[in-house]
Amino acid sequence: MQKVHFMGIGGSGASACARIAKAYNYEVSGCDLEESSITYRLRKEGIPVEIGHNVSHLKKADLLVHTPAVFYQSAAHSELTKAKNAMIWEEFMAKHLQKGKFIVAVAGTHGKGTTTALLARVLEVAGIDPTVEVGANLLDWNKTNYRIGKSKYFICEADEFRDKFLLYKPNIAVITSIEMDHPEYFKDFEAVLTSFKKFAQKAKVVVINGEDEGCRRLIREIRSMRGVRVIKYKKITKKQAKLKLPGEHLRGDAGAVWAVAKALKIKDKIIKEGLEGFGGLERRFEYRGEVEGAKIYDDYAHHPTAVTVNIAAAKELYPRKKIWAVLQPHMHVRLENLFADFIKALKKADKVVVTDVYTKRESGITKPSGKDLALAIGAPKATYVGGELENMANFILRHATKNDVILIMGAGDVYKVSEILLTK
Repeated sequence: MQKVHFMGIGGSGASACARIAKAYNYEVSGCDLEESSITYRLRKEGIPVEIGHNVSHLKKADLLVHTPAVFYQSAAHSELTKAKNAMIWEEFMAKHLQKGKFIVAVAGTHGKGTTTALLARVLEVAGIDPTVEVGANLLDWNKTNYRIGKSKYFICEADEFRDKFLLYKPNIAVITSIEMDHPEYFKDFEAVLTSFKKFAQKAKVVVINGEDEGCRRLIREIRSMRGVRVIKYKKITKKQAKLKLPGEHLRGDAGAVWAVAKALKIKDKIIKEGLEGFGGLERRFEYRGEVEGAKIYDDYAHHPTAVTVNIAAAKELYPRKKIWAVLQPHMHVRLENLFADFIKALKKADKVVVTDVYTKRESGITKPSGKDLALAIGAPKATYVGGELENMANFILRHATKNDVILIMGAGDVYKVSEILLTK
């Protein structure tokens, strides 16, 4: 039995990979810099997890698997530098866990997590029994981010950051959207587009969003590629399926799933049943509860487009209520590159509250700040609330009313605001 140690096992993707590895009869252990709900659950599931990185972990492992975050946080740590066999978890999953499988890899600037989860649920209902890795917890799966199946099908989320999705060899590649993002890695949109083109070239079938501008550009470039079948999709109609969650973006994700399912010869009735039964993902327009009558939603949105579609979904669901957009910007370099787009997106809300920038992959960069963003939007619509997240929770408690909907958005630790609110 091969022993695999996961460095940074508390990450959403790494933890799913570790769980699948354990189910595939690898002896799995892990470590992380700090305790979390994920590390706690992993121990309960029988995976030993230590807090802190230590070179002694290598003695117990044939292979060190780590998160890409290690490159920014502990790149010079001896646990990584002294490992003879080390690779990021995506490479381990591609080389070891997906070997001999029929791979459906879901990529896109937005919507890849939800699309992966939706597709998994449809294949479940169809009796196809897939193995699944997704970067967020499914509410339908008791808030877990993986599934162990017995069939040949393996569905995974495919991240373009650092070109990690090029590690996979998909039978079907799904591309939901292409926009400029990750400016700390991609110098411009053309670099992003080139990366997605390489991803598409690795697949036999490309299911791609025909309604997305970036995807349409890619379609023109890959249409003539030999050996690649291109399937364009569009949003599903309400007649095709009535989803539990609101938003045009979700109907777009469902359109991708419908196209993949049809390619796999799944009947319309089954697809409809699977889509309509989908309960959503943790931190993807997730309803958390009420505080003083105000409804609290939590979302991972950290890009202007994601902010825009969440505000639109809230307005669709609550057309007569006041919509708050509470944003924790993620990385100064992203905020700088997309500053004008963030202003435009946030102005669609009735009230905007901005926290400090969450950053762990940058050093020596402090501008633009969350305060700069709030000032650019202008008072009284926008307010900056910095410091501890408790300050944000207290601000919401003081100013929100029973007719308000609070969208708490960001890829950092801003989710703690809803937890604070719900315990007060």
